[in-house]
Order: sequence, then C-alpha cells, then structure tokens
Amino acid sequence: MRLLLTLLICITFILPALAEKPHHETPPPPARVPCGLTAVVHDWDFATGPHGFTTAACDDQGAPVWEHGSTTYVPDAPGTVWGTVLEGDYPTDAGESLVSPTFLVDATSYLVEIVHYYSLEYLWDGANVTVGDQVIAPLVGYPGTVNIPQDWYAWCVDEEAAFTGVDVGWLTTCFDLSQYMGQEISLNFDFGSDDFGVEAGWYLASVRVGNDEAVPVQQQSFGEIKALFR
Repeated sequence: MRLLLTLLICITFILPALAEKPHHETPPPPARVPCGLTAVVHDWDFATGPHGFTTAACDDQGAPVWEHGSTTYVPDAPGTVWGTVLEGDYPTDAGESLVSPTFLVDATSYLVEIVHYYSLEYLWDGANVTVGDQVIAPLVGYPGTVNIPQDWYAWCVDEEAAFTGVDVGWLTTCFDLSQYMGQEISLNFDFGSDDFGVEAGWYLASVRVGNDEAVPVQQQSFGEIKALFR
C-alpha cells in the first residue's frame, strides 16, 4: 500500500511537468567553420592526455559531469576526449566548467579552434565557452539561447546563448579572442542542464590556439640568391 501511494504521488508531480515542458525540434546543425590556423601556439589534443585542463563549479549547486577518457557512447569519437559523462547521458541538474590552462592572447594566439560533439536537449540544456563571466560566441554564432521562458533552470548556462540541439555530429568551430589582446586568460567550457530530460552531452576532442596570419616570406640577401645558382 505504501509503495502504491508513493507511485501515485510521483505520477501526480511528474505528469503535469511533462505536459508543461514543450519539445523543441532541433534545427539543422551549425556550419563547420575551422579557423584556418597557419600557426598553432597551444595544441591541446585530448587523445594524448588531459593537458592540464581542470574542472570547477560554474554555478551554486550543479552536479559535476566532466571526465577525461575514452568513450563508445557517441559515434566516431577520436580516441580519448573530455566529455560530460563518458559512457552515458549527463544527469539532470548538471552544471560544471572545464577550465583550460592560462595563456596570453597576442598576435600569435588570438583564435581558438575546437573539435567537438554535442547532443543536448534543445533550448533547455546547453554548453558554451566563456572567459570569466563573458560568453564568447563562435564565428558562426550559437544555435540558441537556453531556457528563455524561465520555466526550468539550467545550471551555468541559463538564459545564455549556447550550443544546444540533439545529435549534431562532430564539428570544428572557431572563436576570435581579439578583444582580450594582451591579457592572460583561461577558457571555460561551461555545461548545464535543467531538472528534466537528458541526452548524450558535450565531448571535446581538441582545443587549438593560434592565428591565421600569412606566413612571412624569409628575405634572402643578394649573396644568398647568387649562391643558389652556383
């Protein structure tokens, strides 16, 4: 009898929640836009290790999710990755930041290129890149803003532009950090979910920092040029 009563109470609370939370159809995935890097200053390929990335709370009480290792949970994962639970869906009420090592933004290192995969409950859960409290938009923009109606709270990314959507596949995405020129910064890869509905999550294969400037042509002296014809 006690078990039946518990089930009835759960149904009483869960069914209205299901009815109130609308489903949003995921639009086409964002464009795959690499930075076209001609020089790479920091090459953090997670297939070779975690590269000094750490995890940190980015909201008051969100559940931790970031793990480094191999995964068979998403298709075509390239070796080891950083992911939000490697062999399963992320939990509800998740919220955690993956933090890069600190680096100097200068003329050699102002573009960030990430290779990543995400499958997130569209417009309810999300992931984005921040510097401090500032959301950094990719060159092609984010595909949506999380939880605009404010009916469900998504830790770390609530009411922020973010990667969001289901099964978008592996992407290469570019960010411009020129606004931080001359500053020492770290990148925060923030992830958050609300308290109902989950998907596979966000997985990072690599993060590279560099520039797309033309490689300078080395000037040769007249004597060096003559020597080529001897």
